Amino acid sequence: MINSIFLFRELRPDTKKAYQKVVNQLLKFYPDKSPHTLTKADVVHWRAEVLFRIKPVTWNNYCRHLKSLYNFAIEQSLIENKDNPLKKMMVREGKTSRKVLDETIFKKIDLLFKSEENLPSRLKPKWFILCLINVLKYTGIRRAQLVKLRVKDIDLSRKIICIPSHINKNHKYHEIPIPQILFTDFEKIADELKRTGDGENAQFFNVNRFSTTNYRQGEMMTNNQLSHIFYVLSKEIRCKVSPHRFRHTLATKLIKNKTSIYDVKRILGHSDLKVTMSYIEEDPEDLRSALDSVY
Repeated sequence: MINSIFLFRELRPDTKKAYQKVVNQLLKFYPDKSPHTLTKADVVHWRAEVLFRIKPVTWNNYCRHLKSLYNFAIEQSLIENKDNPLKKMMVREGKTSRKVLDETIFKKIDLLFKSEENLPSRLKPKWFILCLINVLKYTGIRRAQLVKLRVKDIDLSRKIICIPSHINKNHKYHEIPIPQILFTDFEKIADELKRTGDGENAQFFNVNRFSTTNYRQGEMMTNNQLSHIFYVLSKEIRCKVSPHRFRHTLATKLIKNKTSIYDVKRILGHSDLKVTMSYIEEDPEDLRSALDSVY
């Protein structure tokens, strides 16, 4: 069934991996079940078991992928079922506080990078790792987008990061201005890639090109490798830091600086304003000021 949807639909590699991952989770729980024998009762039982160890948002992700898969199978008459067993199986997620990075964390990062001498090898070279941190901090770019950027996607003459539709989550072309504070590092990377004869399809941000200590030299930087850099950083400063937290932090700071919500939406590349609103963390002190100034 999953091979059929891969054949009929033009899906991105990451989307295929997501489908396969969810199907593997189902098969892990029901190894002897075939697609046409899965019932709503089976799904309810599976849901009850897995919600003890995964978050509701993860379960709902399972549901979305499997529901789509079953809808396809029903439409194409690949199975006899006419009722999707994943229909109405999602659960309430609840609204949780978005994780933003405060000034204390930024100060800890600055202090850690004061000297390169005591840095773990995974955080070297210092200038490049700081560049990665600052790109996330000042642009709010997604981790997967940053990793997939090519030389041709960086327009230094216009000072623009071009996000092609095929690497964007919403499948739309998007542009992010390069803040002035980042421009020197962008030029440095571009000059190095030009010096070594890399073409326009070379990966733009690749720590393996500049590191002299890791074992992946000559390979492409991956999503997992970028995440591991921030795992090491988090251990060093004893605070949780991840690429996506920079995105939420930027959105919150822009709103606090009186930036239009529509401009924030454009910077983050959202299609829906509701998504942008969900990124913004409320500051109780701002609300206190509003209440104090009523009368």
